[in-house]
Amino acid sequence: MRSFSKGVNVKIFILSIWMLFLELFLIRWISTEIRIFAYASNLVLLACFIGIGAGAYFSNKKINVLFSFLVLAVTALAVKSVPFIKITDLLSVFYDSAIWSQSLDAGILPAVNGIILTLFMFSAITAIFFPIGQLLGKLFSASTNIIAAYSVNILGNLLGIWIFGLLSFSYTTPVTWLVLSSFFVIYFMKKNLKNICFFLAMLIFLLIVVSMPVNKAQFTSWSPYQKLDVNKIYAGNVFLGYTVNVNNANYMEILDISPEFIRSAPGLFEPRSDKNPMLSQYEIPYLLNKDPQDVLIVGSGGGNDVAGALRRGINSIDAVEIDPGIYNIGLMVHPEKPYSNKRVNTYIDDARSFFKKTGRKYDVISFGLLDSHTFASNYNNVRLDHYMYTTESFKEARDLLKKDGVMTVAFASTRPWIDSRLRGLIRETFNTEPLYFEISPYGTDVYNRGWIMYVVSNNMEKLRQTIEDNLQLKNYITDHPVALNKDKVALTTDDWPYLYLKDRSIPSTHLCIIISLLILFTVAGKTLFTEGKTLNFHFFFLGAAFMLLEFQNISKASLLFGSTWLVNAYMFTAIMALILLSNLYAYYFKVKRMIFVYALLAASIVILYFISLSTFNVYTSFFKGSIIAVFMNIPIFFAGLIFIYSFRKYPHKNIALGSNLMGACVGGLLESLSFVMGIKALLVLVLVFYLLSYVFDRPNIFKALKIS
Repeated sequence: MRSFSKGVNVKIFILSIWMLFLELFLIRWISTEIRIFAYASNLVLLACFIGIGAGAYFSNKKINVLFSFLVLAVTALAVKSVPFIKITDLLSVFYDSAIWSQSLDAGILPAVNGIILTLFMFSAITAIFFPIGQLLGKLFSASTNIIAAYSVNILGNLLGIWIFGLLSFSYTTPVTWLVLSSFFVIYFMKKNLKNICFFLAMLIFLLIVVSMPVNKAQFTSWSPYQKLDVNKIYAGNVFLGYTVNVNNANYMEILDISPEFIRSAPGLFEPRSDKNPMLSQYEIPYLLNKDPQDVLIVGSGGGNDVAGALRRGINSIDAVEIDPGIYNIGLMVHPEKPYSNKRVNTYIDDARSFFKKTGRKYDVISFGLLDSHTFASNYNNVRLDHYMYTTESFKEARDLLKKDGVMTVAFASTRPWIDSRLRGLIRETFNTEPLYFEISPYGTDVYNRGWIMYVVSNNMEKLRQTIEDNLQLKNYITDHPVALNKDKVALTTDDWPYLYLKDRSIPSTHLCIIISLLILFTVAGKTLFTEGKTLNFHFFFLGAAFMLLEFQNISKASLLFGSTWLVNAYMFTAIMALILLSNLYAYYFKVKRMIFVYALLAASIVILYFISLSTFNVYTSFFKGSIIAVFMNIPIFFAGLIFIYSFRKYPHKNIALGSNLMGACVGGLLESLSFVMGIKALLVLVLVFYLLSYVFDRPNIFKALKIS
């Protein structure tokens, strides 16, 4: 029996690696190719959880992991088909939230079509993970040492996270992820001639489909964060530079705006004069401060802002860019080679993280076009750029300015209320109304995109005088006014950082998807759960609370340490380490009264609620960051103790596991309440869910209250 148990644990370990690896593979790949899954960031994750949970619940049924491979092939074909690629456009009828490259002409019927396609994709992902969940439930039921089995499960999950993270950091593509996933399929499938032939046919088909490009590109790079398609751009026969598409949507251009280039194309550009000032958006920030020496550019991208600063003779430029893939493209192909200049110091880091680390003061701080398509984590709705546009972020930037320092913010406001919000944030931070005007890459209306630059200074009087003394700059600002938008909107904060959401409400797109999913869950539940079994609500509420707590921690980690993939990886490591520690404690010690563990859990959640993030000051080292990561996740230890003790004594492991994962899905859906309540307020809901888990673990309470 002992040797059988060891064999079970080995299978659990390998299956757990595969499960997390495949989750992250599909989350990243599908969210890249079908952008609506990026803007509803945890939708793919929820589908994975439901598939695993439902599979674990029905682990007594026949299992065939090749079914996962077959559904994966169908899913891959759908991902690359035009109707599914256009889902984002179909759901663009809603005004209350902003997404990139959306069509504003969609109507109600196209939106319904988009929701149907979204639900199909959701169901397909669920089906992929159903056999995997079945296998996991069966292995747990066969284990003779549930604490050891669960610990092995957590270790496998952790290894799967790090393997995928390291592969992403190594710029590998979905083809590599698919090939690696196929080895796990081989391990768990029944190896007969029929299955082997089917597997090889599906693998060849998948490799062909996954490697098919959605858009034509000169070259494609999968950075640690996103897919980058690069193409040359021309005006007639004149080579202008390169365009970079992010996740199949136009994102940035890498342009040659040097005086030499402009003189070489006289038919393309009019001569610069006082009456016709052709000022590039990338040079304007350095004209707003007389004799600037020290400049900080956050969101330096492909290097256009850096090249503009160099053309203006800046001596010292700190350029911060979070995505090393975008930086490398700029380093390789930018016509002016700005990143190779000795006056430029490049930092691959999150801008908020850099604000905390740097001890320098700057004459100019320039916020580049930071608008992001990418999320800080697969576990929350916070985009990479959300924490850049909050009152706290602007205050941190203000404190880095010299006495007469100038801050500029360039942004493409796709909604008028985003313009109102940005002006309000700057006004709140500097206690003065900013200057604002339209900008364009070449400074000419021919290439005008409707982008806006907001300008503010610690010394507004000197700023206005600087503009008055520069006739070209003065004329440019006068000739490019922005109509004042009077929409009243809530200002974004670190607790409510949703820049692209008009009001404190659940966006219509999210709401439609959530309602549709709830209908789908209800219909599926009545169809599937017909064997007299019911969900165990103790484990259900443990799962819901855990998911919301994890969302809290990942969001705070993004704020404290930056939204980099490494931060997310070691936050997950801290979470998994605390779960393993709780398992170790449960193995050697016995808790006589679980109410004391619940009391400690509640106390730790209350402490997290009332401790301000500003308490953590500057933590730059990995060691200090790890300590804070563990501290933030202390409730996980107590929650882990409750789960493992309950899991060990409950006879039906498959139902417990399935109920727990189903609860996690509900927690994932309720995460959208942060759009209304803010992030911190969700801790109250976490506390309520843990209380409910305690109540449902004490059936005598219901008897005393005469509740059937």
